[in-house]
Amino acid sequence: MRRTRDCFTWKTVLRTCFRAGAFAQIKSPIAARWFGEEMDERIERARELIENREQDDSNLSAAENLLLELAPSNAPDAAMAYGLLGEVQYWRGQISEGSNQELVSIYDKGVEYGKKGEQINPDNIDSVFWLAVNRGFYGEANGILSSLFLIDPIENGFKKALEIDETYYFGGPHRGIGWFYHKLPSWPISHGDNRKAIHHLEKSLSFGPNFYLTHIYLAQVFLAVRDKAKAREHLEWIQNAPLTANHEKEDQRYKEQAMILSKKV
Repeated sequence: MRRTRDCFTWKTVLRTCFRAGAFAQIKSPIAARWFGEEMDERIERARELIENREQDDSNLSAAENLLLELAPSNAPDAAMAYGLLGEVQYWRGQISEGSNQELVSIYDKGVEYGKKGEQINPDNIDSVFWLAVNRGFYGEANGILSSLFLIDPIENGFKKALEIDETYYFGGPHRGIGWFYHKLPSWPISHGDNRKAIHHLEKSLSFGPNFYLTHIYLAQVFLAVRDKAKAREHLEWIQNAPLTANHEKEDQRYKEQAMILSKKV
């Protein structure tokens, strides 16, 4: 099965080995009890709803409603709740068929949630990571050149996520900053660097070798540096990999994207 990985250290054991979405690599109920904490049941239920977002179109909204009950409070899980609200917005953006203006609105809401979570707890990985992600997609929808003011916040956000937990969301901080370095304009406009992109994306893959999105990103970066053999390797992996239960629609989108990219190799 994809979306599973090994736990590499006791730190990651305590942070969790749960899946992305409903069981993202955050502080688990086991770890919470280890430190004498109780996790709000609404967090666990919201994670289940996010994880099963493809099973019912209303699941993301149901997760949002649960998290909005918790986020404005002073509860220990409030920062986490805001982070997960940012994740909800990310998934809404990923399935949206709206205009760039609508995407900007979706991701901007995710940015606001992430900011609120980071204000409560600057070291909460959920808020820090999804804030950087939503900022990145906001910038992409708004236009790279129109969003140069976001370069430092995005880069610093992913760097901070790397410091907190580089394994989170199947190497998400490495995947995020790697894609960021690829999409960023190169000198003299900015400091985009495909070598750095490949380094971080391959590191991400080491934490989630069966994560479709990382393979898609690597294929595109290798195409950009004209390494068609490496690009083909990742595209073939995507085309041959089985669809994941509960995430068939998501995986199918990646397969369709890979099919289009394969024409370039």
